[in-house]
Amino acid sequence: MMRCSRRLGGIAASLSCLVAPPAAAEVTVTLPAPTTPALGEIVAGTLPTVFRIGVDGSVTRISGDAVRLSNAPVTPPTMRLTCGLLNLASLCLVRNIRITMAPQVSGTLAAVTMFRVGAVSGTTFSGGPPAAASTMNFQLNPMGLGNVVVIQFGMDITVAPGQRGATVTRYSVTADFV
Repeated sequence: MMRCSRRLGGIAASLSCLVAPPAAAEVTVTLPAPTTPALGEIVAGTLPTVFRIGVDGSVTRISGDAVRLSNAPVTPPTMRLTCGLLNLASLCLVRNIRITMAPQVSGTLAAVTMFRVGAVSGTTFSGGPPAAASTMNFQLNPMGLGNVVVIQFGMDITVAPGQRGATVTRYSVTADFV
């Protein structure tokens, strides 16, 4: 299992992501550490606070009273899917791909509470783009041999009241052929 994370100094809200290993079908999911959004330093609030990270990297506080000290955007989380060039057994040319994104119980003071998917390149959505959801399941049309699919996504992160220190949230992304 690959783990990627990014941390900023001081009181930070950051994400680390757990990525499932490729299934026998050999679709590989990559979530590079540099694109894991880190909110930066946060002044603790007295209420649960929700920060929305847009698919463009914008960060907006949508509820609560914690304060993010930076007004800079973050690098939007980006998912890359690849299918081996010579892996004919995986049928990359003809099989749809199911993507599942889910928050993981992390025991920390912040959690991913909603996912949003932006544009996809390298293939198209099967049945249209998915609506925002706390756990997301959607399908992509076949990606072809040697193709790379890139999907940017956003999320809501809820920070607990009185949050101090580095806060890490976890989520998983899996991909398999349908």
